[in-house]
Amino acid sequence: MDTNEIMNALRKEDQTSFPTEIFETESIDIVSYMKQLMSDRDITLSELVPSMCYERAYVYHMMNGTREPSRTFLLRFAVVLKLDYEETQKLLYISGKPILYARIRYDAVIIYALERHMDPYKLYELMKEVGEKPLFWANE
Repeated sequence: MDTNEIMNALRKEDQTSFPTEIFETESIDIVSYMKQLMSDRDITLSELVPSMCYERAYVYHMMNGTREPSRTFLLRFAVVLKLDYEETQKLLYISGKPILYARIRYDAVIIYALERHMDPYKLYELMKEVGEKPLFWANE
């Protein structure tokens, strides 16, 4: 349900009790959702690893649930898989990490890149150009 649908449900005059059903969502854990997104795009873990700019073992720990993925990991994942804005927001929401907020310049740059399906290299150049810490190769 989007925000407008939730607001409409809350505003209904004939509502006699709080509409708890509007908050009932499909229960899915972050690892399952990431694997589902990879499967939808026919991307294997061995194909994903080199693009993530992390050690192989680190990515495997995230993908098998041994470690909890950071927001940075999830954003890199979104860029590598060329997720759209809505898919990325859902990814962050499921993980319990802050969603992207357009008023934060760093997030706005990532939203801009997601909307244009930028690859990690183009995003790196854009982030350097606007003076934000790059999402990829930040240690350079």
